[in-house]
Amino acid sequence: MINSVIKAVASALVSAGAENVYSAFDAVPVEQKSRGIFTTVGISSLECSAPISSAYTIFMPFKADVAVNVTAPRGFSEKALFDYYSSYIETALGRLSGLESRLKKLSVKYDSNINRLVLGAVFGIGGMTTIERSGK
Repeated sequence: MINSVIKAVASALVSAGAENVYSAFDAVPVEQKSRGIFTTVGISSLECSAPISSAYTIFMPFKADVAVNVTAPRGFSEKALFDYYSSYIETALGRLSGLESRLKKLSVKYDSNINRLVLGAVFGIGGMTTIERSGK
């Protein structure tokens, strides 16, 4: 379920025009990611409710805190980073297909380990996954 939520968010970001979108769990070092702007998507918490069963499908309601980090290239201004966030990230997460989302936290900080600005946003996302029952 975690991977499907990350893929849904990453796909929405790419569809909105964001470039260089990675999963936070991809194990690709920062040095090997884009030298320009790039975005990582991860999950900081996940809560599943009791499943709801029908004859052919199991519905699993869930809530997740999705962490989206936008890493800017060197020399990028905070204003340009916020503009990028507003144009691509906020827009995409506001219209996720079949999922409800809301912004919970937004911050910008300088990461001295990589010498870049990083905008971090946490979105509360809720929805339902479906699992088809086998005919056996």
